[in-house]
Order: sequence, then structure tokens, then C-alpha cells
Amino acid sequence: MISIRRALVTGANGFIGGALTQRLLTEGVAVRAICRDPQKGRYLAGAEVVGGDVQDAEAMRRLAADCDVVFHVAAISGGTAPVHYRVNVGGSENVAAAALAVGAARLVHVSSVAVYGLPLDDPVFESHPQIPSVRDFYGQSKMLGEAAVWRFARRSGLPTTVIRPAYVYGPRSNFWSLALYNLAKRLPALPDFGTGGAHPIYIDDLIDLMLILATHPAAPGQAFNASADPPVPWREYLGMIGAMAGRSNWITLPTRTLATIARPIEELYRLSGTPEDVSGTLRYLTGHCTYRIDKARDLLDWQPRISLADGMAATERWLKSK
Repeated sequence: MISIRRALVTGANGFIGGALTQRLLTEGVAVRAICRDPQKGRYLAGAEVVGGDVQDAEAMRRLAADCDVVFHVAAISGGTAPVHYRVNVGGSENVAAAALAVGAARLVHVSSVAVYGLPLDDPVFESHPQIPSVRDFYGQSKMLGEAAVWRFARRSGLPTTVIRPAYVYGPRSNFWSLALYNLAKRLPALPDFGTGGAHPIYIDDLIDLMLILATHPAAPGQAFNASADPPVPWREYLGMIGAMAGRSNWITLPTRTLATIARPIEELYRLSGTPEDVSGTLRYLTGHCTYRIDKARDLLDWQPRISLADGMAATERWLKSK
């Protein structure tokens, strides 16, 4: 295995990037943490917090200097198609080029299960077709960004590995923890009685896998899913969040009702210039696909170690400390 002396982390002020930076520091790794707004990275005590934008190729080369491993975590999940493309595709190319230019031993690129689109009931292995909806700018740009990184790696020989996380929750998670907690306080609703599959992975489990990908000899040239396998029902995942918010009863919305309200919502998104595949998402939420993690188990001897109950308990402590 390679050893990590100094690592570069893009998107270090975000949920995943921040947790990764803190873990690396506890492991004795020197970290250069890139934050678009360095003030938001002040909590990363011990890291070399620097300002930077992945859209700036020259800055990425400068900041990657003397780093053994580059973790590309930065991404954008809102806005227009051009914005998504510049950050999630062009930015990924810039980071890969920087890693090669400084002679990094490995690039760990954070992708997403969004690259697969919205499968309903399939077992989703890493070889599953990547067909995100044309109305999903995030999924489309993550697919194109990952493809760009793979092309660069094949052409240059840069040792590269990709991780595709599902729903990453835990302390400091803005969407899969905090936003759902706030939603549960206001509108505790379950699609189709909550029978569909949810795909949570606790932040510590994800970071465990990212560190393995940075050092394991079998990781380069491979992509790995990171998810609950098997999934848990939405009624269990959201039920736990609802309990934190003091909600014991949830509104259940049948599939037919969801389909009716999806169309006007989609039209509003379209008119705003940032379309969303609301109908597809609602169908997905009632499906039962599984993002299989056999590959990580078999090649890397990794699997999630934090139970949903323990992960939610830690999340609740954070939510109630805010």
C-alpha cells in the first residue's frame, strides 16, 4: 500500500470534504484543504486551509504541489446546466490534470450514484448503465465529470479510483440529515406508505472507504458504490428522523396522488431554468433498487460498520446541539 504524507482535499468546507479532512488529520496526514470561502473552513484546525476554485486550472496545479494523494470532493448540485458543467466536469478535469502535473500517487474522485439515473428495482452494480434524466443537471454533470476523469486517467496513466456514494448522512449533513429533520417538523410525508428503498450511508463509513481507496493496491482503475446494501425502507429511515423531530405519525401519499402533483411542480422548475425530473424521482422513491457493494467487500474488504441506529443517534445529538 502507498502511504499518505500530504493530501489535497477539494471542497473541504463541505460535509464530506470536511469530515475527510478531519479524519486525515487524526491519522497524522498533513492536509491542504481547499475552500472557496476559507472562512468556512476555520473549524478545520490543523489543516492548511486555502482559498481556491476548481474552475481555475492554474490554481489547482499550484495547490496540488507536494501532495501524495488528491481527493476531489468539490461539486455543485444546484443552478443551470452551464454552471453544473463548468464545476462538475471542467473542474474535475482541472483537478485530474493538477494531480498528474505534481506527480501525485493517486487521485480519488468522488462521483455519485446519481450517475446511474433513477433505477427502480434493479440490483445496481458498478457496471450498470449510466442514464441520468436529461432534466437532472447534477446527475448528467457527475456522469460527464466522471467520464472525463476516466479518459484523462487512461490517457495519462494517473492512478485513479472513483467512489459513488448514495445518501450520506450524519453530523453536518445539510440535506440527508438537517433538511429532512426540518421537513419532518413541518410536513412529515411518506411516498407510497414508505415502502420504497432508501440508501443511507453514515459519513464515517464513507470516509473509511475513501481512505482505503487512497492506499489499496487494488483500487486504481476501479469504481465503487458506497451505500446501504440491502437498502432500508423509507418509513424506517424517515421514521427515525421524524422521531427526532417529535413526529410519530406521518402522512402517506399514494402513488396516484404523487403523479398528479408532480406535473405542475415540474413545470415550475422548467420555467425557472433549472428543470427537475420530479415524476422520475417520485417513482424512484417508491422503487426497490439496491446499490450493490459486493465489489468493495471482495476487493477491498470494506463494508459499512455503523448501524443505522447508531448513526442516527450520533446525528440526533448533532441536530439537537444546533
